[in-house]
Amino acid sequence: MSDETLDPKTPIEISDDPPEKAGALSYYELRKEPGVYVEFDTNPKLALDNPVSFTRVAKKLPQSVAADEKWIEVKIVPGTLTAYVGSEPVFATLFSPGKGGPPAPGNNSIEDARHYATTSVGFFPLEWKEHVATMSNEKGVPKVLWFSDVPNQQYLKAPLAMHVAYWHEDFGMRKSAECVNVAPLDGSFLFGWTLPELPEGWNAVGAGNGNGKSTPIIVTAN
Repeated sequence: MSDETLDPKTPIEISDDPPEKAGALSYYELRKEPGVYVEFDTNPKLALDNPVSFTRVAKKLPQSVAADEKWIEVKIVPGTLTAYVGSEPVFATLFSPGKGGPPAPGNNSIEDARHYATTSVGFFPLEWKEHVATMSNEKGVPKVLWFSDVPNQQYLKAPLAMHVAYWHEDFGMRKSAECVNVAPLDGSFLFGWTLPELPEGWNAVGAGNGNGKSTPIIVTAN
């Protein structure tokens, strides 16, 4: 046992070996530091009680995703997001899902998500992208709550979007009304990486209609 700690939001690589277990605790060996382990509670009182979040590389391609296609995997419970080209991960980060976490069985519609502040699960080809726009959960002209000049918005299935949240830094924690909140630098990378590409001088672009393919985003509970 060591008193050594990691700085917040420090990325680490864990071994492919199964963890050592002690009760509800699992200890994962660090890939680059053999003999050094990080602790993970497999049965916390709250999923957010764990001091670390981790994700594994997808074991297989989702259906309808080609071997050379870009796609994004979003896992709600650990709060992790990974961008792939085929089976190869190219980018990974933390994000903030809805405050309600994953949907309960039978409650996975967009209307349910808005009511329970959950993030919907499913297969979502990007519908459209906006470089910058005002966001609000109100219909029509917002009068109570809105965020101005939100950059790098990418809509999975409106109103569900993957977008920058400049108003908090608690990525990995459940913070949003339903959307996939990402940090400014992460949002900038993802916006430029996904398809369709935003033509120069445009503020928004939708998929199809001659604008090219759409990057699929697969959202799962864990």
